[in-house]
Amino acid sequence: PSLEELYNCISGRHVKVDLTERFHGADDAEIEIIDTKAERRKRGMKGNFSRILIGHINDALNEGGQVMILRTRRAWAPALQCEECGDIPKCPRCNVSLSLHKAQGKERMVCHYCGTGVRFTERCSKCGGTLKSLGAGTQRIEEEAAAIFPHARIARLDSDTAQNKSYEVKTIQDFSNGEIDILIGTQIVSKGFDFSNLSLVVVIAADAMLALQDFRADEKAVQLLEQLRGRCGRRERKGLFIIQTSQPQHPLYQRLLCDKAGDYCMELMDERRDFGFPPFSRIVTLTIRDRFEDRAQRMSAGLARTLSAAVPGVTGPYTPNPDKKADNYIRHIRISLKKDRNLYTYKKAIRNLTAVFETKEKYAGHITIDVDPA
Repeated sequence: PSLEELYNCISGRHVKVDLTERFHGADDAEIEIIDTKAERRKRGMKGNFSRILIGHINDALNEGGQVMILRTRRAWAPALQCEECGDIPKCPRCNVSLSLHKAQGKERMVCHYCGTGVRFTERCSKCGGTLKSLGAGTQRIEEEAAAIFPHARIARLDSDTAQNKSYEVKTIQDFSNGEIDILIGTQIVSKGFDFSNLSLVVVIAADAMLALQDFRADEKAVQLLEQLRGRCGRRERKGLFIIQTSQPQHPLYQRLLCDKAGDYCMELMDERRDFGFPPFSRIVTLTIRDRFEDRAQRMSAGLARTLSAAVPGVTGPYTPNPDKKADNYIRHIRISLKKDRNLYTYKKAIRNLTAVFETKEKYAGHITIDVDPA
């Protein structure tokens, strides 16, 4: 459960009910952490697959089991960089790197925010140097898996392939029926499916879940990893859950090894209390979007001054990442409010002051308010 829900249980507002055993009585899957930094030093990596992992996958396939691989990034490569000048191609409408996609013999660089796509030429548009890939997405993992396990039946399920609803349904059905040996995908594959023959679940580049500008990043990572662990070994067979990471000593992974994810959540709760984050406060985020960067900065600064005069805990305006989406420049104002008797008064003041500001500055349609953003 979320930390907010755990807090509700601790404070007595809700009652926590623990599920202490699986429906089919199977044991929890074993967890193995593979240190990719150490494996690379001793040349134990084959692309994004460690030789240890390759051995485990071969064992699972030889025993008639199935394998599920999670990679939280789609595309072939999440970003590209010029080997000569170091430039990273970015979307002309958004301040984000373009991702390399391969489909039906065609290669395109695509923006994952607005969908803008340009043809991939392998050459830097600024200096003519060679573009190299940075990181690997699900497409590349699928390509590497096909080369390493040539006899395995492999399928990919992410938001690119899932745009075809019939393909998504058929892929899930085929995997459930044992017609697919290895299923590679993003968070879509972690949902509450019950695959009776799934014996091995793998997370590749797990650290990507933690490297986010989000105070809930660790919490979401715990939820996702526990959810994935529950996918394998769901009958009489005990499953294996493998996490490939370059930070094997991270407390999250260490708590999972000891089967103490709940303890880690309580440590996160203490951090939230120390820094005044939810569930010990309420956060209101105001987002300002404008086609003109100078106006976005000017208006967000004016709104921040207006709010600061009447409401405590105002931070900003600040520039988020990314700071531009679909030709609109973005600024954020964050307000942290204590959960006390003044909370309703302050929330009402924020709404009213923002409405007055929009009318006075003739700025309607540029500001959105999000209470407790996810």
